[in-house]
Amino acid sequence: MARHVCTNCGATVVDEEFCPTCGSWIDPLTTERARKSDEFEEFDLEDRPIPTLTRTGDPLICPSCGATNPPNNRHCEECGARLRQGPLPAAPRPAVQATAGVRAVVALSGLLGVVVLAALLINLFSDDDPATTTTVTGDVTTTSNGAVPVPGAIEILEAICTPAGLEGAFGCSNLIDGTDDEFQINWNELPANAQTFEIYLEFAQPMVVQRIDWTNIADLDRFRRNYRAKGLRIEAEGNPVPHPQELQDEPGPAPHQFNFAAIRANWVRITVTSAYPAEVVNDFEPFDELAISEITIIGYPALDTSAPNETTTTAPSG
Repeated sequence: MARHVCTNCGATVVDEEFCPTCGSWIDPLTTERARKSDEFEEFDLEDRPIPTLTRTGDPLICPSCGATNPPNNRHCEECGARLRQGPLPAAPRPAVQATAGVRAVVALSGLLGVVVLAALLINLFSDDDPATTTTVTGDVTTTSNGAVPVPGAIEILEAICTPAGLEGAFGCSNLIDGTDDEFQINWNELPANAQTFEIYLEFAQPMVVQRIDWTNIADLDRFRRNYRAKGLRIEAEGNPVPHPQELQDEPGPAPHQFNFAAIRANWVRITVTSAYPAEVVNDFEPFDELAISEITIIGYPALDTSAPNETTTTAPSG
């Protein structure tokens, strides 16, 4: 039986080529006893006899060479490989953990960035003419790319009533002068089977008509003692289908407003087809006349389709 002292850790090694404590290879020719005696002879690993296991417990199988080792060995006696490993150290926890709130803020920040980028791209590629200028003249807002209409009172060149109505202070022109002066017509003198009359309103240029404001006289007693327009039939150039309308029996000064549409119209014709009857007020007899205070047409100039980018002539608001 040969005993050796491991030159690495100092452990006693008996008939083993590798130290079972530290795994170092034991060279018998370099030990002190080998230098003093000739009891050792060199031999190859292939010729070395397998040592007898003298320790208790289950033997350890070397994962490197497959050799059988005593249960207490930490290194293989054949190849020196490590037989047993201690527990691996656990990885340290991260210094900063992402909570649910932090993740939500990060997600919202990313979404906001995407929205801002998309808006910038849309604005970049959709703005064909960033140097567009805007000017406002009368009832039309004009840009370098065209005109954006602003509805207002249409200028009326002339008002023609048929029959003409009362002469003097109650003429047809009172309907468009913007004052409290009235137009009156003797309703009882019209033929009983055709009590109607027409109001023809001519414009300064082709207009887009949107609405008509009809204003009755404001004095309540005089309003009730006169006949008041009730049924209307409205026509306009470019709108060949007559539009019927029934007015409310209410005095001014607030106008009765109703919609009426026409495109590129040079005129509007209103026919009064029926009337509310005149009444006795405070024992005063009713009048024979039908009275109207004002008619206003609301719209804007029709754009010139042959030159869409040119500014049209604008009628001032009344």
